[in-house]
Amino acid sequence: MPKGARVESSRNKRGRLIAAPLTAVVLAAMAAYSLGSIKSVGASDAYFRQVSQAIDALPMQIEGYIGRDRPPLPAAIEMLRPNRLIQREYADPVTGESFSVLIVHCGDVRDMMGHYPPICYPSNGWEMDGTEAEEIPRSEGGPIPITRYRVSRGDDSMRRSKTIANTFVVPRADRPLGRDDRALDGVTRTRWSSGLGAAQVQIITDSSMDPATRARIERSVADRLAGLIEAVSDTDGSPEQGEGP
Repeated sequence: MPKGARVESSRNKRGRLIAAPLTAVVLAAMAAYSLGSIKSVGASDAYFRQVSQAIDALPMQIEGYIGRDRPPLPAAIEMLRPNRLIQREYADPVTGESFSVLIVHCGDVRDMMGHYPPICYPSNGWEMDGTEAEEIPRSEGGPIPITRYRVSRGDDSMRRSKTIANTFVVPRADRPLGRDDRALDGVTRTRWSSGLGAAQVQIITDSSMDPATRARIERSVADRLAGLIEAVSDTDGSPEQGEGP
């Protein structure tokens, strides 16, 4: 078998394993998880703690929606080896309308490669219905670049559709945000920055949600990511960007 085929087969297998916990956020959220024993070259205990604390600071109530966490699936932990992972569903206690937020920080950026919507969702039976490069405005700090993915599955009578706003946060003070995995490529160029890891954020809503409501929710979540962005990009004491291993 050609070498390229072996690589693709392995990636697809990893995608199928991790797709379940990523799509499970649509139905039920997962609780915060930490693997304190995982250490990567370039990262200190203090750095990992500050990122974990920033993720934990995501409030349990946003715009009147109440959050709920559930334990993570073992496959997600095995594949991502996260420093911290939360998947949380927020529901309106009156109307039942809901949205979900996924935040995961991997201590080694290589564990993040290949685990994001255009790979994980199709591997679990979802069809990609469209993608758009957009930005979510914030009250302070400038907009967050995202890729918006629209996915669906099921037959015509039971079709389920979701909209995912996805962004990456990487340890670069000059450019900490990226809307796709190209943001991860630059981090892997040095042993130091690769060992600082990266974070991924997904805001998941029903495609049937009123666009104005979705925009309000996304802005509210984006406003609460300032601490995470600061924690991940705060790499004081690291070698200069672009320095070799």
